[in-house]
Amino acid sequence: MQQFLEAFLDPANLVGHIAYVFLIISMMMRSMHWLRIFAVTAGSISAVYYFTLADFVSMFWESLFSLVNIMQLALLAIENRRGKFSEDEQLFFESVLRNVERSHARKLIKVGKWFDAEIGEVLVTEATWPKRLKFIVSGHAQITLGDKQIGFVGPGDFLGEMSYLTGKAASATAIAQTSVRYLSFDRNKLETQLDRYSDLRQSLEAGFNRNLVEKLVKANKEHKT
Repeated sequence: MQQFLEAFLDPANLVGHIAYVFLIISMMMRSMHWLRIFAVTAGSISAVYYFTLADFVSMFWESLFSLVNIMQLALLAIENRRGKFSEDEQLFFESVLRNVERSHARKLIKVGKWFDAEIGEVLVTEATWPKRLKFIVSGHAQITLGDKQIGFVGPGDFLGEMSYLTGKAASATAIAQTSVRYLSFDRNKLETQLDRYSDLRQSLEAGFNRNLVEKLVKANKEHKT
């Protein structure tokens, strides 16, 4: 143990310790962008460390590790630059996916389909299990429970998110009060995409939670008025 502590605290090993700290930090990153940046930092420091030890084989592999991550960063930057969104797509991105890579957000948006509902069209039916998750980008829908109107939803609101999260039937009906444009996701296709990218799942579920809170706040205000 004494020998280990002496070796661990040896100033000559400080650079190596720093490299491993950055490598561990990279594994903690949820964003692929930052993961790559910390990985490049760790690899570069390690390469310098092994150079000072004249261990050129290890230096070669650490340099190659850094180079691969630099190339991946470049590819990620190109994908993000190409991932330009339309106005409707931008609203979905900023409302729900602002914390994920634009390239990942683009993949999720491509899974969805855009629809336009006319006035009076039923978007969700009470006591049924919605087959699709919907995100409204324009227009408003009336929410009813039985014959009673209980609220409204509009741009930035989800429809069917509670059923998606709980697996239960819809608790209310949503009817288009104006022309409504929305992004619709097939549940199975959506799940497949979320299984591939954990950052998308985390961001989407966080968006559900924010939206549920906003709906409750709006419902309370409408109830008081």
